[in-house]
Amino acid sequence: MHAQPNDRSCASEAIGGNHFGPVMIYMAKVDDATAASPEGLSWFKVDEQGYDAASKKWGTDALNANCGKREFTIPSKIPTGDYLVRAEIIALHTASQAGGAQFYMSCYQVKVAGAGEGGQVPAGVKIPGVYSASDPGVQVDIWGNGFKQYVTPGPSVVDQTFF
Repeated sequence: MHAQPNDRSCASEAIGGNHFGPVMIYMAKVDDATAASPEGLSWFKVDEQGYDAASKKWGTDALNANCGKREFTIPSKIPTGDYLVRAEIIALHTASQAGGAQFYMSCYQVKVAGAGEGGQVPAGVKIPGVYSASDPGVQVDIWGNGFKQYVTPGPSVVDQTFF
């Protein structure tokens, strides 16, 4: 069973049909989240869950097990103000050829308050532009006999010691 838009029933998978892949969360500082456009922003990654070879579980498996919800920690010292949050899944079930990966994303508006003193916005990446169709984490055969590990594409998650 596949979840439909606005269906957050735990009886339905958040993303089903062998849509295995990583879950990533990015943030971007904006002047006014209610009016901001996501194009041209500098996005920094705050969370990711890729593939755990020991359990053979993907970030999407954890998302489904948690009724489509994912908790993450906003970096404690980023400046207060408005941000856009981009939650993203890359479904890899047909990603053995370039252009086969499927991207699913949602964006949210948040206001960060009570941030640490002296914080700064981490360096970010442009979306689109952060991935290419042939990147190892985007073009990958997850069904092949030799598949054992996965490297999540894009930048590293922001290190709290950055601040």
